[in-house]
Amino acid sequence: MAESENLLQKAFYLGVGIASYAVEKASNKFQELKQQAEKIAITPDFPQQLQKIADEMVNKGKITAEEARGFVDEIVQQSQNQAIKNDTSNPSSQPRPIEIITDDEDT
Repeated sequence: MAESENLLQKAFYLGVGIASYAVEKASNKFQELKQQAEKIAITPDFPQQLQKIADEMVNKGKITAEEARGFVDEIVQQSQNQAIKNDTSNPSSQPRPIEIITDDEDT
């Protein structure tokens, strides 16, 4: 009886290990895709290149079409949010006035 429990426990741990490995590999693939996307994010035809990379990943069977579509949408949204954030951090391009106080004004 103890041997069958030990075998069952080992089978459970094997399943958990395989699931953990699969999650790690999927995470690595998404990180790889994200890095590629960040490299091309500065180009004007960014959405087209990103879609091309996602389509290649789908064709290779690394991700599903739904995952690719979601990833492309997420990256495009993040880049738009970043552009908006950069625009709002510098509200005007006009220089701000600087007041210079001299010793003559103190007396």
